[in-house]
Amino acid sequence: MGKLWLLLNGVVVLIIGVISFQSFFEQEKSEEQQKEVMVMSQDPLTIELTLEKQYIDGHIETENVQETIASMQDFWSEYQEWQVMEQRDGFIRFRKEVDDISPYLKANGYFGIKDGQLTIFEGVPVHEAAVQSFYQIDTEELESHLYEELQEGIKINSKKDYLEVLETFRSYQDVEAVNS
Repeated sequence: MGKLWLLLNGVVVLIIGVISFQSFFEQEKSEEQQKEVMVMSQDPLTIELTLEKQYIDGHIETENVQETIASMQDFWSEYQEWQVMEQRDGFIRFRKEVDDISPYLKANGYFGIKDGQLTIFEGVPVHEAAVQSFYQIDTEELESHLYEELQEGIKINSKKDYLEVLETFRSYQDVEAVNS
């Protein structure tokens, strides 16, 4: 019985030693993994971004950039006003709605009339292509000076101009042409 007792105590001490030894190395391994994660998270990440600005006139400007990210918190803070449209490994496409007309429309846009519809043209209506049509205008009700302005082209310089022209000609909208 004394030898059996001694043998059992030896086995218990051996098991406790193995468990302690294993636990010690697991803790050391875990600390090393945490250090590796910290080192990896400090390496900057470079991704491709597509930034789309959508203006009230419907025009979308696109810019492709490559961004190096040191801090994800700073990155998301920088683009908090943008909406993620697409995201995949190494790429994000953002879109932002801009409450203004596009720089393109400010530079090239003219209101005019084509086939009786209020239309935006790229350049003066006489020679240039229609970009966007809005609604049919009752040209018989339209005052002659307004009709002449539309034929010559009304330059769009600002959001204010854009909205004023739409509002002015809305009262001449041909409801019958729309309903037929």
